[in-house]
Amino acid sequence: MVALIAIGCILFSNYWAVLFLIVDFALRAFTSGKFSPLKFIAIHLAGALKLKPKMTDLAPKKFAATMGFIFCLLITATFIFDFPLTALILTSVMLVFALLESLFAVCVGCYVYSVIQMFSKTKSY
Repeated sequence: MVALIAIGCILFSNYWAVLFLIVDFALRAFTSGKFSPLKFIAIHLAGALKLKPKMTDLAPKKFAATMGFIFCLLITATFIFDFPLTALILTSVMLVFALLESLFAVCVGCYVYSVIQMFSKTKSY
């Protein structure tokens, strides 16, 4: 759904739908996510399609949602301050990440989270 919104923003050169994504990512990143419209739709769509849930660690997903939130803030700022090429590039990167997640179950934000966790672990001797 994030990919579809991003495609719409790119095709119509209108980035106001990203405001919706800001709210949705914020709900998923900074709360339990139970009020996220996209999460609600995804859960009901998966139920209707009889897809089996796949359990994942919540921390990397929250980190990825935070990164999505920051990306959407940057996209909105570059759009408002009239940097259309930068907005297009950021939206395209977000689109690639969303497509990797939806088509291949590759969560780039989750991988970034794992790398950060590896480097943040302190070694005790």
